[in-house]
Amino acid sequence: MTNSKSVLIAAFISTMTMSASCGGDEIEAPCGEEAVAEAAPAAEKTEASPTPAAEGTSWTTMDEATLAKYGERVFLAKGSNTCNDCHGKDGIKGRLEQAANLTKPETWRVFQATGGDPVKADLALTYLIANGGKKFNESYVSDTAEAGWDWSKTDATAFDIQMFGVTQSSTKAEIKKIRKDLKKQGVALEKDDMTNFGTKAVIAYLRSIAVE
Repeated sequence: MTNSKSVLIAAFISTMTMSASCGGDEIEAPCGEEAVAEAAPAAEKTEASPTPAAEGTSWTTMDEATLAKYGERVFLAKGSNTCNDCHGKDGIKGRLEQAANLTKPETWRVFQATGGDPVKADLALTYLIANGGKKFNESYVSDTAEAGWDWSKTDATAFDIQMFGVTQSSTKAEIKKIRKDLKKQGVALEKDDMTNFGTKAVIAYLRSIAVE
């Protein structure tokens, strides 16, 4: 891998991290020291049952590590055409041979079709996970003026419509379970924000398993 390509991949992964931990362009969420200040004391957190924030706070204050733990739950939801079913439980060698190796961002079509631009790649990845392959194929370029998308840079002309992202039924059910768990912890996740949460949680998880 060339140094310039490594820099692009690192920037893409960094952009994914910022989008996941700071709420991206869609949500104004506290980041950095503000997010840490609002988070629950470290002593109250456990690896098995993470407590992302104090009573009455929003999921948008979660640090990336906590968000990634929930993203792993979403990713590992049981069912056909779930993330792990197609891509494999470790992001590789899933049921579908043509499914992307999720540990290698430089091989992803969102990276290739945008020429490795980290911001454009992150926009495409977010849209794809939130809406699934079918809607992406139909609407992404027309919905996104700054898409910079070029299928000729990839080995395909469309995403597999079996790529459902967080719209898959078992995946949506897991996000609902997480919402209930967060409510018990006093953390708000509004019903109309569940897709956004699931998308950003999965992206945070992908960041955690990516290998440069």
